Amino acid sequence: MTGWVGGLQIRRTEKGQTPVADFLCTACGTHRRIAGRQKVTDFLRDNPTTAHRATCSANQKGTTQR
Repeated sequence: MTGWVGGLQIRRTEKGQTPVADFLCTACGTHRRIAGRQKVTDFLRDNPTTAHRATCSANQKGTTQR
């Protein structure tokens, strides 16, 4: 990988392997990695992008971005 791109990425390297979901907020630098079919399904059902927006330190008043 040549660089980090913010957002949500779901991947499996080969058929039959465990799915992995990565979430990166480029505003505050928060990174979460979830592995496993059921855990990834639950993580996506919770809509991580919208859920993080409410708690993102870069969106809070009185804070500065990195």
